[in-house]
Amino acid sequence: MFSFFKKGLAKTTEAMKVVAPKKRARIPKADLENILLEADVEYALVEIILRELYEDTVTKEQLESKLLATMAWANYKEPEFTKPFVELIIGVNGAGKTTTIAKLTKRYKDEGQRVILGAADTFRAAAIEQLTRWADKLDVPIVSSRQGHDPSAVCYDTIESAKARGYERVIIDTAGRLHTQTNLANELKKIVRICDKAHAGAPHRKVLVLDGTQGNSAIAQAKAFNEMIDIDGIIITKLDGTAKGGSIFSIAHAMRIPILYVGVGEQPEDLVPFDKYAFIDNFLDPLFTVDESSVSVQEKGPASLIELSQLTAEQRQKLNALLDADGYDVLSKHFVRERDSWNEYKIEANEKSYQIEIIDRNGKVIKAYKADRLL
Repeated sequence: MFSFFKKGLAKTTEAMKVVAPKKRARIPKADLENILLEADVEYALVEIILRELYEDTVTKEQLESKLLATMAWANYKEPEFTKPFVELIIGVNGAGKTTTIAKLTKRYKDEGQRVILGAADTFRAAAIEQLTRWADKLDVPIVSSRQGHDPSAVCYDTIESAKARGYERVIIDTAGRLHTQTNLANELKKIVRICDKAHAGAPHRKVLVLDGTQGNSAIAQAKAFNEMIDIDGIIITKLDGTAKGGSIFSIAHAMRIPILYVGVGEQPEDLVPFDKYAFIDNFLDPLFTVDESSVSVQEKGPASLIELSQLTAEQRQKLNALLDADGYDVLSKHFVRERDSWNEYKIEANEKSYQIEIIDRNGKVIKAYKADRLL
């Protein structure tokens, strides 16, 4: 996954290197402002980040904790549901919705799930044809109708077909629409109502597809769509084709909605589950060398039970779930924050008691979790 994000951030890295051609252990705040702006981090967010960095020069670990804080709401929790799981794909024309649906379908099939597609973009005949070609290529069924037909009827029929045939996943395409088009907004609200009528609780996930090349301008789109139907997750496409990779921090911070996947290429495997740790590591790696003076003796020592920085995505999710239940947010691989408070606590692995511990500034263990729950 690390290499996928490196690939996706290649153009962003090139842009940042114009401002910061050499790696440094510490970067002056004045230079850091230019670097973040060059990567298309929104100006207001850059100001917030810099305001919370109290030294004149900044280490990788210090900046990492602030960038992670912008993504404190990035964790997605799948809702309870009765099969099939219904997913509604939303976005403007050209964002890459249809290709994203194909990639999701391939991913779910590889996981052993049976998928059915719904071609509810009846506004354009070409959209129906394109999705049908993908369905044929991926060998999955599709429910479609003629151009101009009621899209909510297609949604209803797709869900009913999935229920009758025992399918696990329903993915429904919708017409590309501008967030300013009132008639299409009303149509989208109707689709949501009809999905719930066909299957209680559906759609279980309303996914907004954003074009990564738009950078921060996509935030206005996301806010408008979210006001319409309460978006559950975001997929950012074409990350590999833009130098605006830093806008992901702005989108995550502004929307407080999980980023589910990012697209870093044309191949099916190029739709990558979003991992904020891997993303930030790749974002910062071209800028920083390791500042040995900022690493404590304890941190320099041999690995404990588990190196927190080396947790797999699945282990991080488990740890986040444990912390979330007790009101903590992960800020970095070394620190957590008590929710609704800016008190930071260190998190360490203790090999003697085989547990992950949250430790306050005075060295007191505030909370401990059995490490075997992460393995």
